[in-house]
Amino acid sequence: MLQNLYIKNYALIDKINLDFGPGLSIITGETGAGKSILLGGLELIRGKRTQQGLLKNTDEKSIVEATFDIEKYGLKDLFVKEDLDYEPETIIRRELLPSGKSRAFINDSPARLDSLTQITGKLLDIHSQHQTLELNQKTFQFELLDAISGNQKLLQTYHKNYKTYQFLKKNLNHLEEKLSVAEKELAYKKFQLDELNSTKLDDMNLEDLENQIKKIDNQALIKEVLNESLQKLDQEETGILSHWIEIKNAFQKINHLDPAFKELSDRFESLHWEIKDIIDEIQPLIDLDDFDPAKQQELQERYALVNKLMLKHQVLTLEELIDLRNNLADEVTDLSSLEEQIAEVKRKLASIHQKLVDDAAKLHQNRAKNIPKLIKQIEEILTQLSMGNTRLKIDLQAGDEFYPNGRDQLQFLISSDKGHSFGPLKKIASGGELSRLMLAVKTVLSKYKKLPTIIFDEIDTGISGEVAQNMGEVLKKLAQNMQVIVITHLPQIAVKGDTHYKVFKTSQGDEISSRVQKLNKEQRILEIAQMLEGKSPSDSALEHAKHLLGY
Repeated sequence: MLQNLYIKNYALIDKINLDFGPGLSIITGETGAGKSILLGGLELIRGKRTQQGLLKNTDEKSIVEATFDIEKYGLKDLFVKEDLDYEPETIIRRELLPSGKSRAFINDSPARLDSLTQITGKLLDIHSQHQTLELNQKTFQFELLDAISGNQKLLQTYHKNYKTYQFLKKNLNHLEEKLSVAEKELAYKKFQLDELNSTKLDDMNLEDLENQIKKIDNQALIKEVLNESLQKLDQEETGILSHWIEIKNAFQKINHLDPAFKELSDRFESLHWEIKDIIDEIQPLIDLDDFDPAKQQELQERYALVNKLMLKHQVLTLEELIDLRNNLADEVTDLSSLEEQIAEVKRKLASIHQKLVDDAAKLHQNRAKNIPKLIKQIEEILTQLSMGNTRLKIDLQAGDEFYPNGRDQLQFLISSDKGHSFGPLKKIASGGELSRLMLAVKTVLSKYKKLPTIIFDEIDTGISGEVAQNMGEVLKKLAQNMQVIVITHLPQIAVKGDTHYKVFKTSQGDEISSRVQKLNKEQRILEIAQMLEGKSPSDSALEHAKHLLGY
């Protein structure tokens, strides 16, 4: 509910601060007094983009601020979605700067214009003949029919399943596209993986492999060096060992004569055993099997294959090649399981599809059942509004395709007179008829659903007398369920208000300003009398005004 509207330095307004309450609020004033300026300010609150020349004083910024009680509108999730702080009493503000730029705030936090539009769309409904008629929109038509059919819980379940269905369809398309590509790549990736697996990379040490190849390639030289070394070390009489033994024995003869000799004798003894160990280690190396060409070829082929694979896959180390093989294994496993994944998604889709079919059928049945009830209620109100010959027809057809609110195709048709054929609303009904039709529809809808504040502008165009009286009664009834603000020129409607505001102009020198005044009892009597008879109403007009107001 709109609680307060504050406007400063906007168009012809210096400053106004209006408090609004529940029920029916009436705004009156002479043509050109500035009633449209109030609507312009509210349109800014709804996220409308600014225009040049709206600042009354071009040296100061303009402020339009609206305070709403939103506790009963269930908007917490929307505030979270828009990344805004939720407050039961929410303040929405627009600031127009002298530079031409504008800023928007929701609860003092900077906000995008589309956030204003999203949120105020749930709070304010401004209706005039010159705006796109909500009644022509399919979303609103379904909202109306579903409200009277009590489909809210069923729609929540359906919509949840619908979102899941759309997600699964998207996932299925992605998996099937992936499978299509995979089928072309799978054979080649399997070949690459088999090639890498056959090489037994995990058991391989490239450095050891290189050393083994070098040993085999230089086996003749190794044997030659070992044999010569062994001969020189262990040859009888001429070998190093025999000479070393002679030297060691000689020093043993003199080691007691001087500590230096004793140290040298010990070192010769130690080296004697070191040489003996070397000889013992060389001998088995000489006794190894002779050169094996097959072994040499096997090692060389393995080494060449690994290097070829590294070059092929553009890696520099054996570890990178192993990582590549592991990744390929994962990909082949993933690709191989795609068909299983697709089958699982199709199973889930079939289950959700059946739920959607069942829920859509229930929605259709509920809607079809309640169409006569909706038409009857709307036509009863239209009769009060001097549109007794107007007939409404709601064409509901069940289709095959799923939509966010079911499988139905819906069309509202109207016949403006008995015997006339039915046609689309926007082609058959005039602007005034559409306004009265909207009033009838909102009156019916307000009984079944919490609606935003509705502001009617020019709804009384082209009517008078009893029709105006009846329209006032309908507006009064509508305001029992929701907050209604009406800008009117007709006293028959104005007297039905719970609160009455008058817009008027004042002048001081060359400066003209628009002002808004909340009328007390005496002021309201005078305003109604002036609406009846003119600026200087007679006593009879004043009495008539009192009678209309019930004073």
